Amino acid sequence: MLAYPIMTRRVPNRSRRAWARYALFLLVLLPIAPSPLAAADPFPGYPAVVGAQAVRVVEAAGPGKGEVLEQEVRSLRRAMFEHGILSINTVPDRIFDRAAREGWKHRSYESLRAVARVAPLSVTLWAWLAREDAVGFRLEEFLSDMDGLSGAIRVYGPGLLGYAAWTVLFASASAGWFAVWASICLLLRARPALTADVARLFNRFPRPEIIATGAVLACFAVPIAWGVGLGAAAVFWIALSAAYLRRGELLIGGTAILLLAGIFLCGGFLHSIQPMAGKARQGRWLGVEGYYSPGGPGAGDVAEGRLGGPEWERMTRFARARAEMQWGDQHTAEALWTEMIGEGRDLADAYNNRGIVRVRLGKTEEGLADFEAAVERNPSGGRAQWNAYQLYLQQFRLEQASRIQPAAWAGIRNLAPFDYRAEEMTHGELVASPLRVGDVWKQLYTVRTDWLREARESVFHGMFFRPVPGKWVPLFLAAGWIWAALWKLLSRKIWMHSVCRACGTTTVVVGSRETTDICNSCRAQVGRGVRAGEEREQRGLRILLHRRYVRACSVLFPGAGALWAGKELQAMLYGALLSLSAGLFTVSWGAGRHVGGMIADMQTDVWRVALGAVVLLWMFGAAWGWRAFETLQLNHNVAGERL
Repeated sequence: MLAYPIMTRRVPNRSRRAWARYALFLLVLLPIAPSPLAAADPFPGYPAVVGAQAVRVVEAAGPGKGEVLEQEVRSLRRAMFEHGILSINTVPDRIFDRAAREGWKHRSYESLRAVARVAPLSVTLWAWLAREDAVGFRLEEFLSDMDGLSGAIRVYGPGLLGYAAWTVLFASASAGWFAVWASICLLLRARPALTADVARLFNRFPRPEIIATGAVLACFAVPIAWGVGLGAAAVFWIALSAAYLRRGELLIGGTAILLLAGIFLCGGFLHSIQPMAGKARQGRWLGVEGYYSPGGPGAGDVAEGRLGGPEWERMTRFARARAEMQWGDQHTAEALWTEMIGEGRDLADAYNNRGIVRVRLGKTEEGLADFEAAVERNPSGGRAQWNAYQLYLQQFRLEQASRIQPAAWAGIRNLAPFDYRAEEMTHGELVASPLRVGDVWKQLYTVRTDWLREARESVFHGMFFRPVPGKWVPLFLAAGWIWAALWKLLSRKIWMHSVCRACGTTTVVVGSRETTDICNSCRAQVGRGVRAGEEREQRGLRILLHRRYVRACSVLFPGAGALWAGKELQAMLYGALLSLSAGLFTVSWGAGRHVGGMIADMQTDVWRVALGAVVLLWMFGAAWGWRAFETLQLNHNVAGERL
């Protein structure tokens, strides 16, 4: 048989621990990483002949061993076809671990690309190959591997749990960073006016402004020192600042509170899938490609958990039937496929898989009829057409074979990411149908009432909202949002301090602060003042101190200077970008440090890039806020040479 270069793609798999208290990264991404599950038997859960050949593939990998490895990969592929196995996702993980131990990790590219043909549903492998292609400027391979990555994500059912969990963790971390950034920037924006109002309460004491400054700083520091969750503290800071903010700044604060509510629900989502995640760590969740059930076939128990509904039941039933196929219990598999067909479930794929089972049982004509039924229900289905073509050849029905040959060959070649090559498949291999995950994403992210119930017990509750009891968190967030709105409305009816954004002059006003946050002197562009003497010197000192305060805020909390300059919407967009970068760093850093294998290798690059993005955005935000405030002062003749 001719030897062809082995090209393939891969998929992001899983991890085993990370982001201990600051996210459930490890807990929920572990379902995607089967590699560390069994040290004694590197490929448990697979038929003995398949596991033994997989071990030979791992042993054959290495620099300069391409020809030997290719032969072993082809042998493993044939063994997989005989058992209806589409992908063994642990093969690339084992090879990468071996390469790291033996010191040829940086020369493992060719070996890992070769085994993509026996691990096409390994998201981790495809992602790793795509990264190496990007680094090596291999454009054609990069595009091909991205196709493999997207194909594996679309097809690989068990990985859905981990991908969804990672997405939720990333969104939660980013939302948490935004809430912290927004609440602190808004508190700093309101602090001068808030301090002036608090000082009114201490007029009987000498130097009341010093006491007021200490009281306001205590409002910031005490919640943190007392161990209050960041979410609860952020709501308190926003509510405290609301009366002194502009409408655009209130929008930022309201958005932060809504994001905190989303974080609370995300905690419920993650907590609700923990039972499923625990089963996945033991290989019992949808025990198909890349996962195993330690006791043999029997993925039926994986439905036990907190997720339910027809889609989950369908996936479980399909996985159980596939497991029986792989373990060789063809009679049980046939009964399961027949039951699914009778119920009208997954008809094309069920017919195709039942046809394979019947061919193995010697029911060739019935198997061929199933393949034809699958083609009738899904004419573009390459697997059933290929299987029918193979049976036509075996029965020397050459006319029928020649009629469907073009469609059969084209169909399997287009099945990304499996890299089927008709010209190499000369042993009558029959191609099984995988578990399709189509609408499961919608089912997974459907908001359910149990999310709210589970959120009370989630890690996120203690992390963000302590000491607020879990059942009171939604009311606490709603109260914070309502209080901020009412406090702003009330400020229009009472005398309160307003601080000029340009020069820092404090004025007691009543009504909307939107029209009074630039004082009359700055509007008239009088610079330091109209009179010489003490008044002029005091105004100059006030401008200097105000400028130093805003510059310090701009450097320590980038974007704060832009709020003083009146650029609320631009600052909100900047805060979102900064928070997304910080969120990506948060969920990747722990994995890169604590998890082994390809996941750690890629996550290390991710957190380094994310950290670089945070640093660059921080520097840009500091410079932008500094410059925006300087421009504001120049426009009102209180800065630069005109001062």
